[in-house]
Amino acid sequence: MSRTKPYSRTIPHPLFERLIVEDAMREEKDSWKPERPHEYGYFPGCVDFMDVEVKFTHLNKGDADHASIAAASIKLLNYANIDPLVLDMNIFKCSGHDQLWQGQLEVFDALKEHNLRRLKESGIKIMTCSCAECYRTFAVDYDLPNTLGIKVEHITQTLQGRGLKFKAPEDVTVAYHDPCRLGRMMGEYEAPRDLIQLVDGAEMVELENNKERALCCGVSSMMYCNDATKAVRRKRLDQG
Repeated sequence: MSRTKPYSRTIPHPLFERLIVEDAMREEKDSWKPERPHEYGYFPGCVDFMDVEVKFTHLNKGDADHASIAAASIKLLNYANIDPLVLDMNIFKCSGHDQLWQGQLEVFDALKEHNLRRLKESGIKIMTCSCAECYRTFAVDYDLPNTLGIKVEHITQTLQGRGLKFKAPEDVTVAYHDPCRLGRMMGEYEAPRDLIQLVDGAEMVELENNKERALCCGVSSMMYCNDATKAVRRKRLDQG
């Protein structure tokens, strides 16, 4: 992919896209230091931007709450005796996953430069992500293990093997969707399933296509939304 002639495609989220691009191109030279040392850093993804997009555009009636994902993730990490440094949008910027895959390489490079500087300042040893796309981006495209010596984990990997036990409020049947980035690209299939099986009252069933054969979610409408991606989503949802 050439950085002199990037290919870019318009996505159907102009507000979301504009927020991230403007944030990426706003140069910040100030230094930063956390109040105290942390071994773990938790990156919640673009939940702040997502909630703005959902509440002020056509996507729904404004009742989505993506920030609850981050809150639940931090609660789980605390339950596992992990006190992470939260790398939210006050410190960090978007990982740049979508911009990289859209061919907006200048935007991705700007985001990466800022985030690498903040990671150096953070002093963390391990970065955990609840977003499969961000997990792969930091592990592969930032190559954090080699560039900064920071281990990158998906939150299910971080929580796996820590002796956690959960009780479901009521009996429930659970099907797990294997994200393309976490599964086929990063080879992680077992950690999420191991955690689900720790929940007393939860029965796990496999979707018709699972693990290496899992269907793509259709990338929702973040990257591109047309009849083909909608068909992929419908087929996957029908398997549930």
